[in-house]
Amino acid sequence: CLRALSLVFLITSTAAFVTPASSSRISATCETKTSTSLAGTIRFVGKASANVSGDAILFNDDDENDKSLSKFLSSDASNRILLGTDDTKLISSAGDAIYECYQGGVAWFGLTLIPIFVNRIERGTEGKVTTSIEEARTEIEGGGGLGGNALASAMKRSEFEGRTIVTWKEGESSYHIEGDLVLNLTIKLPRILPLPPGFNAIGSKIVERTCRERLKQNMIDTKNAYIEWAETPTTK
Repeated sequence: CLRALSLVFLITSTAAFVTPASSSRISATCETKTSTSLAGTIRFVGKASANVSGDAILFNDDDENDKSLSKFLSSDASNRILLGTDDTKLISSAGDAIYECYQGGVAWFGLTLIPIFVNRIERGTEGKVTTSIEEARTEIEGGGGLGGNALASAMKRSEFEGRTIVTWKEGESSYHIEGDLVLNLTIKLPRILPLPPGFNAIGSKIVERTCRERLKQNMIDTKNAYIEWAETPTTK
């Protein structure tokens, strides 16, 4: 769900050009902050929490046949769902796993924006896994005129930060997964891209909605991926 950060940028960048007109149990909350204390810089900070529960799946003490939630989230089998994309390349497996993750190209005013995150998966604590953005860049294809080129320049200077912390508990009859997401986006805009009135309010609402919806869906996807993994026969 860290890919939500790139989506936030695309929508808020679009808003800069438009003056605004006059048995699963899931829950989610989110809060956001905005700051424009630095001239020519916009900073959006989003925080979200979500959870999902389900019926326990029988597991065996034999490690080879262990189908517990802990086994799934503590192993590489869950890496794809934690990274949020299938288009990944393992950079390092010494210690924490580090992946280069392509988020998929998005068309924007004659440009194609391709966010690329370098993500670290950290499993140092029992019952907890943290996926964080170590580096980020954006590949830009095509040309979008003066405004598009200005946006491309701003995108290259933008800074992405983010992490998702997943914790879980499981008992004999049920399991519970908690997700906490923090996303930070700093955009240094050129003077050619003036901000319309109410832009910060629009950006805050977008960040809030995006954080909440993406994390909520990620919790559902994590549960479904676990069930699929647990129901797949172990091959020897």
